[in-house]
Amino acid sequence: MDRIESDPTPAGESIDPAPPQEQVVEEHLPPPQPPAGEESGPPVPPPPSRRQINPVLELGLILLAALGLWWVANGWIVKPYRIPSASMEPTLRDGDRVLVARFIYHFHDPRRGDVIVFHPPGKGDTAILGAKTEASVYFIKRIIGLPGETVEGRRHHILICTAPNVGCHVLNEPYLTQAAVAAPFGPVTVPQGQYFMMGDNRAVSDDSRMWGTLPPSYIIGEAFATYWPPDRLRTL
Repeated sequence: MDRIESDPTPAGESIDPAPPQEQVVEEHLPPPQPPAGEESGPPVPPPPSRRQINPVLELGLILLAALGLWWVANGWIVKPYRIPSASMEPTLRDGDRVLVARFIYHFHDPRRGDVIVFHPPGKGDTAILGAKTEASVYFIKRIIGLPGETVEGRRHHILICTAPNVGCHVLNEPYLTQAAVAAPFGPVTVPQGQYFMMGDNRAVSDDSRMWGTLPPSYIIGEAFATYWPPDRLRTL
């Protein structure tokens, strides 16, 4: 805050006080009061009442806002899906409902072990090996092979290699049961920018062993929790 100081008197000068002046003092009387029981001045009007919204219009606006929020959440944030087969057992059972985060891969690339929902390569509701378009059907599988890796099924294990039979290690898969292990396949080299998908129930899963690797543009999102039935409520 600026500080304001009084102007100092110049050196060698003095200021004589002004001679006393006669002052006129006016007597201030209080304003007249109205007689008891009477109000002074004009009456004060009551405040205007708030304008009421038509109840039907208000309900319509609420429903429209709810529909907009649902559309944003369903299209861009989280979407529910129903599991239609046993291809992901024991992790997911036929009839389970899962929640899928549609936005997660805007922040990081897909990771090995993620359970994802996607459109497989194909046409219509059929997955087709070598197809350059995406099918309309939805699949849910687990990411097994990352871009540039070589994937092979051998002696009931999945081998992840830097090249065919080079730098291989057995993939640790605690989510499998003995009945769900894979039959021998491959080796398959995953192209750069694509992913090798497998269901947890390897004996019945229609996955990358049949229709090839998955481009990232076909991915819908990551399944992160089951919400139905209640006794299956958990994160993935």
